Amino acid sequence: MGDVRFMRALGIRQVHNLAKRRYQIDDNTLHIPESALEHPMTLLPLSEINRWYETLESQSGNPDIILDICKEIELDKLGAISRWLFSGYDLASTFRRINHGLSALQSGAYLSGAQSGSILKWIYHNPFIEAQCKVHDSARIAIFMTKVLRTYLGEEFVPLRVMLSGSRKNVAKYEAYFGCEVEWSHSKTEVWFHSQLRLATHQKNRFTQHRLAMNFSDLDDFLNMPEPDDEVKVIYEVINYSCHYGLPTLERVSGLLGLSTQQFQRKLHAFGMNFTTVMGYVLTNSAANLFSKGVSVEEVAQRLGYQNCASFNRMFKKHRGLTPKQYVHHFQDAF
Repeated sequence: MGDVRFMRALGIRQVHNLAKRRYQIDDNTLHIPESALEHPMTLLPLSEINRWYETLESQSGNPDIILDICKEIELDKLGAISRWLFSGYDLASTFRRINHGLSALQSGAYLSGAQSGSILKWIYHNPFIEAQCKVHDSARIAIFMTKVLRTYLGEEFVPLRVMLSGSRKNVAKYEAYFGCEVEWSHSKTEVWFHSQLRLATHQKNRFTQHRLAMNFSDLDDFLNMPEPDDEVKVIYEVINYSCHYGLPTLERVSGLLGLSTQQFQRKLHAFGMNFTTVMGYVLTNSAANLFSKGVSVEEVAQRLGYQNCASFNRMFKKHRGLTPKQYVHHFQDAF
């Protein structure tokens, strides 16, 4: 379980939707359920991201699909998060905010800057991406970094050098996008540029401050990124994610955690819990959140994977002390 890490849906959502349209890929055939990508702050287990990268390449038949699709990504379509990331007045403050903010968007990875003489290296490292997927993840982040730099320095900006993990045959295609030499098979992703470019005097674009406009529910989601050693929260979020496949099962949740069902049950027992109890806790929290957004009891039961509303009602009352309709009536003023 110590290897369970998460990425928010916003990290791949635009790529996912653009790839579906371009290659006419059907819903729910790229491994991750479509419902899990509806909300940009949904936490996706990194093991699912690895399978998504593999499925995306095989479904499209294009080994360079991440490069081809990510070129079309629009940074201003990340919602409230983009307003936060780009709320700095200049490149230096945005650079720092993105580096610090990554931990709230993706666990187990880091972004940092390192200076060597007059060269500044923007570095990304994610040891939890599987070897066969590293080239995809590396290209995705390198394109993001370059787009950020071009946002401030102008579309004509060209890095001094780009370092990518993995390898690809069509090297010229990557060098054409970045406009510089690309080196392959590196353990980390790096984009190099002259350190003086971070000075405000080199900035070509100015940005208007926008209100963050993040409601309480969004704030709850944003602050929720489990630390890997907080096993109870990791279990909670994996169960929460597995709801997108239907009513969570012991087998599916165990598999997402990288455990056998016996190992998982023993771990729950050590915490003084069992699967039914922890699943009920997760599902009632999800249900309460949906009720606050005006979703009907019947639809909530369906979304959470219940075949009939009566079973959902019994589960909810057991954990919240009220039936779903009583709960909604009781808190209607707060909603």
